[in-house]
Amino acid sequence: MAVVTLTEVDSPDPRRTEEGAVLLDLWCDLACPDCSDALELLDELRDKFGDRLAVRLRHFPLTSHVWAVAAAQCQCAAEAQGQGEAFTALALATLDAIDGPADYVELAEHLGLDEEAVALALFEGTYAGRVSADADAGRELGVRGTPTFVVDGLLVDAGDTLDGARDALVTRIERALA
Repeated sequence: MAVVTLTEVDSPDPRRTEEGAVLLDLWCDLACPDCSDALELLDELRDKFGDRLAVRLRHFPLTSHVWAVAAAQCQCAAEAQGQGEAFTALALATLDAIDGPADYVELAEHLGLDEEAVALALFEGTYAGRVSADADAGRELGVRGTPTFVVDGLLVDAGDTLDGARDALVTRIERALA
């Protein structure tokens, strides 16, 4: 049985949104099956904490997933069009059907986005710096794989299992809200 690793870190600022919600960073690879499984956990946390919890996606494309950087850049382009969360969910739900970067552009089209803008952003590398900055920030904190969560100074490396991650996250979020 794999074990969730918990590490106290100097988490990124801010730890809360301007509205006062606790900020949960998810370092994610949009081509990672384990990250797909993490969406259910995020839904549970959102249901439990409502608007007292805000989730922020941080890109951490793994070299083992050949299209992960393209997926991350397309997600940024979708986010610029107001559909970042929907793109993330769709990309992770359909990752077995992805054969290349063009499939991520098709996902954007499926969501009703301007797929030409997404394709152009991917081709020009418009969001490459943002994706790289997220990955660098993650490595600086000690992120080694995905999914990894950081909330209120606690890094939760779920590795290849989410067993235990939920309890650790709930405990930390409740502490931050107290």
